[in-house]
Amino acid sequence: MANRLSVEQLAEMAKELTQARIENWLGHEFGSWRWWVLLALLTVPWFIWYKLADKKKLPELSLFGLIIMVFTITLDEFGYELILWSYPAEVIPIFPRLTAIDYTVVPIFYMLIYQYFPTWKSFYWALGAMSILFSFVVEPIIVKLGFYMLIKWLYWYSFIIYIIMGLLARWITRIFVDITQKANAK
Repeated sequence: MANRLSVEQLAEMAKELTQARIENWLGHEFGSWRWWVLLALLTVPWFIWYKLADKKKLPELSLFGLIIMVFTITLDEFGYELILWSYPAEVIPIFPRLTAIDYTVVPIFYMLIYQYFPTWKSFYWALGAMSILFSFVVEPIIVKLGFYMLIKWLYWYSFIIYIIMGLLARWITRIFVDITQKANAK
């Protein structure tokens, strides 16, 4: 039986890992071209989204985007902790995930698909196209550029997750929209 570590020992190990991550980030990542790209991806798409978003549907789009963001961040944490993938480049060293993608790029793409493809059928086809693009084009590019490192992960898994996330988020959002519409009709 392996030695059990105390909560204090685990906390100290986590602290040391965080300190090492910060030191590595300050020495190698902060200010690098990858850091600037991630910073731009964290901020610029929100301005584009603001220009393209249907302001009449802002609450609905925002709800959908927040659901996607929660899914993305949760799954990213899950995969990172299980050492399925890693991120050699980060905007902020205390978040061991691709923050620019989780908080910006993925939710914005999903929100735009939700807005421009309002029926289930059109949404499904657009979601499939986006999932193919993200899984088999974008992810291999960001691996090659050193933003993302696959450890025990395949692009096919991402494809399936992109589809499931989109369908679940749309289903949950539509439930809330329907409840709101029924309440407003009374």
